[in-house]
This record gives sequence, C-alpha cells and structure tokens, in this order.
Amino acid sequence: MLSVATLLLIGLYFVFRAIAAQCNGAACDIYIPVSLLIPIAILVMVAITGGFAATAARGHGAWFAVLLASSVIGVTGPIVALLVLRDRPDALVATATVLELIVPVAALGFSSQLHRRIQT
Repeated sequence: MLSVATLLLIGLYFVFRAIAAQCNGAACDIYIPVSLLIPIAILVMVAITGGFAATAARGHGAWFAVLLASSVIGVTGPIVALLVLRDRPDALVATATVLELIVPVAALGFSSQLHRRIQT
C-alpha cells in the first residue's frame, strides 16, 4: 500500500507541475507552497516506504540489503541532486524522480516475491 501511495504522490506531482506550468501572473502564487510541500511529502513517503519494506525484509537475505540500499539512495539521492543540480530544475526533477522511484519499485518487487513464496 505504501508503495502505491508513493507512486500516486509522484504522479500527483507531475499533474500539479503541468497545471502550474499553464498559470500566468499573480494567481500563480497559490502554487508556490504546494510546489514545495509535494516534493517534501514524496521524500517522506519514500523514507516511510523504504523503512517499512526494509523492516519487513529482515531475514530475507539479499532483499533486506536491496531495500535498505534503495531507501538510502531514494532519500539522500534527491537531496544531493538538489545541491548539484540547483541551477537546472528540469534535470533535478528527472534525477530526483528516478532516484525516488527506486524505493517503491523495489518494495513492490519484494512484496510480489514474498506473495509468490506464500502461495507455494
């Protein structure tokens, strides 16, 4: 559930970004706080998703390492990308998105593998 929520939040960001790009003038000021809150919410969801997934994967060998590493990359990677790419917003958004997507995709992979194991 957390992986799907994280993916939906990332999708919401891109929908919001498309809507904000259509805006002109002072009316666009309403988008400023939301444009800051959604990326922060995504980062928090990535951390929560990664934390829960890594905790669930304890005792499952390589999955624990994969989920722990993806969590570290998914949370610290966008912050480092912000520092490195602060003057290139399009590159920052693309890079941060890829890094954040690692966590829910890995968690869904673990969940799928675990579900298959339970069925057999």
